[in-house]
Amino acid sequence: MPLTDASVGRPAQYEPPPLYRIRATSLFDAGLQQGRMAGTRIRGWLSTPEMKGLRNYTDRDGAAGFAQLKRDNAATFPQLVRELEGVASGAGVPPDDIWRATMINELESLRSTAPGAWHAGHCSDVYAVPPGGYSAGFAHGHNEDWPGPIWQYWYFVAYSAAPGADFASCAGAVYPGGLLGWAASWNARGLYLTQNSLFPKRNLPGGLSSAFVQRAALCGAGGGEAAAGSLDELVGALSTPRGGLGWSSAASLNLVHLDKHARREVREEEVAGEGRSGGGGAAGAANYSHFNAFKSLEVGVADDPEPSSRHRQARVDALPPVRSAADIRSRLSDARDEAFPIYRNMTLHTLVLDGPTGRLDVWCCGRSAAHGPPVYQWELLPSSPFFGFAERLPARARAASAEPRAAVTAYAV
Repeated sequence: MPLTDASVGRPAQYEPPPLYRIRATSLFDAGLQQGRMAGTRIRGWLSTPEMKGLRNYTDRDGAAGFAQLKRDNAATFPQLVRELEGVASGAGVPPDDIWRATMINELESLRSTAPGAWHAGHCSDVYAVPPGGYSAGFAHGHNEDWPGPIWQYWYFVAYSAAPGADFASCAGAVYPGGLLGWAASWNARGLYLTQNSLFPKRNLPGGLSSAFVQRAALCGAGGGEAAAGSLDELVGALSTPRGGLGWSSAASLNLVHLDKHARREVREEEVAGEGRSGGGGAAGAANYSHFNAFKSLEVGVADDPEPSSRHRQARVDALPPVRSAADIRSRLSDARDEAFPIYRNMTLHTLVLDGPTGRLDVWCCGRSAAHGPPVYQWELLPSSPFFGFAERLPARARAASAEPRAAVTAYAV
């Protein structure tokens, strides 16, 4: 059955997901703690028809590609593999299940290249830069979209590097059991990243997984490797192959730099195959947005955009230019196109990041950014105590969520 916007089967609203705060000195221990905290969600996600289908694919037709992807990424990112092993151990599941959860982007892309396959489309990204440029403020917004029962299982994770740790602090949204860094993520040096899925016609049954590359580029790959400290460093790590290997598939990466002592800016980069990269910046753009279609690399050749991508892009293009965070909230909440709305019943969360303040507002769980106050607010500037969690959770959302959260502790980074 193809994935469609109507295939979600979820309630109109549901409780906010937990935020797991983890302090560790090794990536294995960080993964182990995550697996224990999120074990129920991870096991629930692995039991869904989507993940069972992916397991069946990797056990049969996709076995060779799965094995090659594992070899390539294990050889290139051994410390991150230790994290996956920790997650598997903590959750009490086979390591291959965590590999599948981490490489779902590549495995589903390989499987969906079969004749007749169809994508529902996934995320939406919108940039806002005032006419005066970055000095007048800027913002970025992202809708995380995924159909099916994932709404019950996703969560947020933050790794705080304890004294003596051989990895850098990192935080973000996580698809259960998958590697931190694939969905919206950020580091302690003012860099923030979201992925807008691309669906190229050609995917390689081997090479590097986007989750591994993005995590290593943003937050380092462990073993003492530093997190990126500038957009140039981040773009270079995303687009330059490691170990002679390129990307198995492709992605649009939306990047924000918040350091007040450096140049603040936002940028979009498309990466595919053997390290090719072509980017569009938001600087001076009256309307820069991305809806799961190539806009820089091999436009009209690399992919065949689905109706959802075309409709969402057309809707934003028909509206006035996006110039503020308020404009972003409006666009990402738009449901005027009944067939293919921007905000839809497969939207897991909406994130709006305000550049000058570094404040990330989070709406989720059936509540659009036009619905009311955000569920979470976090300060992401390097000068803020984010990795000690300067969190403001509105009383309404705190009272609504009955699920236990990890204890809040302030850690210096």
